[in-house]
Amino acid sequence: MPSQEHPPGLNPVGKDDGVAVVFPARSRPECLEHEVESLLATLAEAGLEHRIVIVGEPRGVPGALDMLASRYPDRVLTVPHEGEPDSAEAERAGVLAALERTDMRRLVLVGPGDRIHAADLPVLLRVQREERADAVVGTPERARSRTRRATVLPWAAWDRLLPRSRARGGLCSYRLLDRWLLEEWGHGGTARPASLASARGDVRIVELPLSRQGRAPAPRAVSRARAGLSLGARRPAWRMPRDPVLALVTAASVVLSVLACLYHLDLGSVLAYNDSGSHLLIARRVIDSPTPGLAQLGGVWPPLPHLLALPVVWHDALFYSGLAGSLISMASYVVTVRYAYLIAAGTAGAERARRRAAGVTAAGLLALNPNVLYLQSTPMTELLLFACIAAAVHHLAQWCRTGRHTQLAIASAATLLATLTRYEGWVLAVAMTAVVGYVSFRRWRDLARLEAHLIFFGVAAFAGIAGWVAWSWLIFDDWLYWHSGEYAKPALWVSPDDPNIGALGVAASTYAHAMAHALGLLTPLAGAAGALVYAWRRRLRVEDVAPYTLLIFVPFFVLALYLGQRPLHVPEVHGSFYNVRFALVMALGAAVFAGYLVSLAPPRVRWARAALACGMIATVVAVPGTATLAEPMSWHAGRDERAVARAVDWWRRHYDGGLVLMENHGNEIAAFDSRIPLGRIVYEGSFRLWEQALRDPAGEGIGWIYARTAPGREDRTWRALRDRPSLTHDFTLVYRDAVQHIYRRRVS
Repeated sequence: MPSQEHPPGLNPVGKDDGVAVVFPARSRPECLEHEVESLLATLAEAGLEHRIVIVGEPRGVPGALDMLASRYPDRVLTVPHEGEPDSAEAERAGVLAALERTDMRRLVLVGPGDRIHAADLPVLLRVQREERADAVVGTPERARSRTRRATVLPWAAWDRLLPRSRARGGLCSYRLLDRWLLEEWGHGGTARPASLASARGDVRIVELPLSRQGRAPAPRAVSRARAGLSLGARRPAWRMPRDPVLALVTAASVVLSVLACLYHLDLGSVLAYNDSGSHLLIARRVIDSPTPGLAQLGGVWPPLPHLLALPVVWHDALFYSGLAGSLISMASYVVTVRYAYLIAAGTAGAERARRRAAGVTAAGLLALNPNVLYLQSTPMTELLLFACIAAAVHHLAQWCRTGRHTQLAIASAATLLATLTRYEGWVLAVAMTAVVGYVSFRRWRDLARLEAHLIFFGVAAFAGIAGWVAWSWLIFDDWLYWHSGEYAKPALWVSPDDPNIGALGVAASTYAHAMAHALGLLTPLAGAAGALVYAWRRRLRVEDVAPYTLLIFVPFFVLALYLGQRPLHVPEVHGSFYNVRFALVMALGAAVFAGYLVSLAPPRVRWARAALACGMIATVVAVPGTATLAEPMSWHAGRDERAVARAVDWWRRHYDGGLVLMENHGNEIAAFDSRIPLGRIVYEGSFRLWEQALRDPAGEGIGWIYARTAPGREDRTWRALRDRPSLTHDFTLVYRDAVQHIYRRRVS
């Protein structure tokens, strides 16, 4: 519902298990006061966030509710209404006030002519939770026939849930409903049971017989029934999804994830990226290294992907196949697809058909993208970042709409995880903070509340950044080692004559071409059109600003290319691919806004949205090649890389034990594919052992030396040892080509 000004004292804050009780002020003032205080005491004792919404005034006693409202300013809300307090119009006014001025997930509507017993409320809430019901209808025992012990309430009984023009008398005492039912009914002003049924699917409604002697109803009499189905036992949660379409999308993403991974395992491309092996090496060395420990995490890549791999990276089969890292990417893929559905659905408004059209389109565009499917099959870190971004944006959007601090806390935690996954997460943290500040100021116009929200969000969201900077100082004695350290400085990868540097137009063109290769042509165009329409229709309304954070990565990467901080090559500008996967971060934003665009199709054209969504999703499959796979496969086809593969194959067959001295940087393939136990490799991350071994390999017990000798690409091992007589005196050259030398210690 649209946000409105809230009266003083009533905070628009609720909890997921909160409840708003709506009933008319038909009693005498003294009876009404007793009834309200009994409800307040019961709800407070149960530990539930709650609001009491009273419609109208007691007959003939104007102003009688002022005392209650002033006594409980944060818990009692009065709604002025002229006319009969038991009328459907009065109940409707109370429902709309509860939806617009509170954030309670559940609403209890008291039927005309009935009183609500405070002791019934906790039972109603427990029954709804245990039965996973969308609604619980409380009925007097006298109104329940013997043949309806296990009542099934189909959509024909919808008039027993929502206000109608006729009174129901004593047939239905009160109804506990999930908020979404009333939001759909309230949106547009009329109840449309048929359309809601088709949009929602089965609606689980249970009937609860109530005693009129003030006793709590017996739980055994609760109906375990679903619309059109009679069940003998409670169904498990996975068989009763709140949104069947979302459940289907989630299941489909799981199947796609497994099939894509099996395909790339068979193709042998899971570890095609050198970085994929590097991530696995970092994680494994925390537990398997000459100097194991958390210091093996280094200071170049943020640590979350490596920490998540620790529970399985010790297993050789999972480690050398790449699955130790791929499993994280696969789980992240499913989470990202699910959140893409939710974010897009949230942009489409309250109508369920539009929400589902937007959600399915966004999920399909993301899930079926071949570049996404490839990266989710690898130990790369992009999919984990996407999952964190999607979770952060969705829960931020929920906070913007509801003001619930639980949602803001989840958004903050997801942002923290993003900052510990990739440096793009640092940009996300800044954008999210800007949205939090904007929404806080616009909604409450209170600098104290603005400050509180920024601190509440920022403490967790920026804790990862602060921790990583502190880690760089602690381990490397350099606050900026993550940016300018020996193995982190951009000059290692960005050529000084890169055409992107200093040319803003070229940098923008490069990133645009990269998006076309990674996302196809239609998805970015549809996403851009959807973003423009969204901005025009929604402006900067506080409820709708969160999705804009998905667009921040375009200016960030263009600026990074312009400043020479990131390397990105496309054939149109550079003649080859390099890091084209950087453009894939826009897959989520493009999919979400394309889904929003699809949701705007005319509702009277029955198949318009479905046809548009299917056509758009089908174009994703036609993305011209898998650029993220073509890049590493092309690199592996190079002359030097083929030479490394031959040397590693020889080394694997001839290695017979002993310590190995080699630099890891630039030689990740040799370290990984040789299958030499990592605890036997002394490298630049082996604290103190590395420098000592470079000075006197034989004296430190080194049995093998691997050195990269290619002109212009010599590693530190070769530069340190090539001119020393001890190298040829103590070691024998056993393998040599234009790229590398392998030495073995002489046997005395």
